[in-house]
Amino acid sequence: MTDEAVAGHPHPDGGGSSRTGLFAGAAVGLVLCAVVGALGGYLLAGDGGDPDDRYDAGGPTPTAEATSKPPRSTPSRTPSRRPSSTPPPTGQMPLPNVVGKDFESAREELRRLGLGVQFVFGRAGDDRTVVSTNPKAGTAVKRGITVRVTVVGAAPEVVVPALVGESCNLSARRLVEDGLYPSYPTGERGAVRNQDPTGGTVARWNDRVRLYCSDAPAPDGTPTP
Repeated sequence: MTDEAVAGHPHPDGGGSSRTGLFAGAAVGLVLCAVVGALGGYLLAGDGGDPDDRYDAGGPTPTAEATSKPPRSTPSRTPSRRPSSTPPPTGQMPLPNVVGKDFESAREELRRLGLGVQFVFGRAGDDRTVVSTNPKAGTAVKRGITVRVTVVGAAPEVVVPALVGESCNLSARRLVEDGLYPSYPTGERGAVRNQDPTGGTVARWNDRVRLYCSDAPAPDGTPTP
């Protein structure tokens, strides 16, 4: 066989190697394309959203931890207190309010506190209501003082008791209880020898009754003025 013949017909082994290299190159190219495509898709997916979303694959959304604050306590309202009145000095007491009461009820209330009472009656009418006092209610007073009590209506009628022969002191107390004022022209000692006006006379509150008292026995048992 000549050299020309050899040159015109390729060697059987040389053709098989070319085909094998071609297949290997194609396979490598496909693998590279797949890798590049996958990498590109991954990068595109990563650039399309919030970085935090890449880690939120169906899991709970992370939330900022709430700062717990203690509840505000509402200050309780303290009931307002009225300023207390200044207590009276030692040995004194506030005068009670008797305005609007019946004058005899007012007298009893004041006398229970050791206070004297002097009534000032109106000129007409039968209204027994107390309209004012002097001192005024709430004034600090001492036991034994006399409170002037003004009444709306006129002084009511009262029957003078018969006191001849009674103790002068006891007779005077009885007159005061009945709303009358005793006087003692001959002194306060002994028994009542005479009185003016006499027992049974109709008088009015605040009228004066004279008691003639003596600690000596009356001559012949006859009362002497």
